[in-house]
Amino acid sequence: MNKISGNYLKIIKALHVGFIALTFGGMISIEVILFLKLSDQLLTFSYDLDYIIYKLNNGIIYYSFLGIVATTIIYGLYTNWGFLRFYWIIIKWVLLLLFVVIFILFFSPSINALASISDSGLQLDSHQNEYINLLNNSFRLNLVLIIIYTTIFFISSLKPFGKRKTDLLSDNRIARVSILCVIIISVVSGFFGSLNLNKLRNMQILNPDIEIYADGIYNGEFVGGGGTYSATVEIGNHKIKNIQINATRDSKYFRFADPVIQRIIKTQDVNADAITGATTTSKCIMKSIENAFTETNK
Repeated sequence: MNKISGNYLKIIKALHVGFIALTFGGMISIEVILFLKLSDQLLTFSYDLDYIIYKLNNGIIYYSFLGIVATTIIYGLYTNWGFLRFYWIIIKWVLLLLFVVIFILFFSPSINALASISDSGLQLDSHQNEYINLLNNSFRLNLVLIIIYTTIFFISSLKPFGKRKTDLLSDNRIARVSILCVIIISVVSGFFGSLNLNKLRNMQILNPDIEIYADGIYNGEFVGGGGTYSATVEIGNHKIKNIQINATRDSKYFRFADPVIQRIIKTQDVNADAITGATTTSKCIMKSIENAFTETNK
């Protein structure tokens, strides 16, 4: 197998270091913002800061980390470092896997939940209490991620421990190709999955002219975001009087988004003033309500 060297190796190294810096910078920025929100009551319920945290996590950190994984794969396949040739690389992989598990299963859902509650306007006291708990949880989880990430950095820099006699993944072609395919599929799936979520979060919501609709019940449905959202909208005196939403998706984000419905009724605006792209649930709810006002329902 040919090894990369010279300018190609420098480019890969520069990209790898750049992705590392972006990921670490994003995590530090989030930790600072979370600390400010927890220490300053005036900033605690700042929706703008929640939006910044959300964009840092789902934008810079997420895609930069995919870049780290991609360049690490290249290092393993096309340099003499290998995948498991050194004991310190094995430890690095274990820590990297731990980072991924915490990030995907715990930290990102916590950050997205913060955005979901902010998106709904923090109108319910019960949501405010849960919001504070999520702030504390996000702060602690991000600190753990920073510690793991810093440990990986120092292990990569110091390169402790010795060299193993063999590297199954680097020396065995079948194993090498298999692990490469699995990792590439995972990275590509994660990338396109993120694009699909961003498409939902940035979905355009049209605002129908409620006054032209006769009094009565209007039903609409939207399929997306992992489920089907059904809206039943009651119109009285050419105003939205009541909205009922049912969803097949069993998610706490659906509960967090409930106040969006109240805001729509209050403002008589289907495209409620929400944090752009903050939550797929809010957008799916608004889209199902919009779909209740189609041409056939006039």
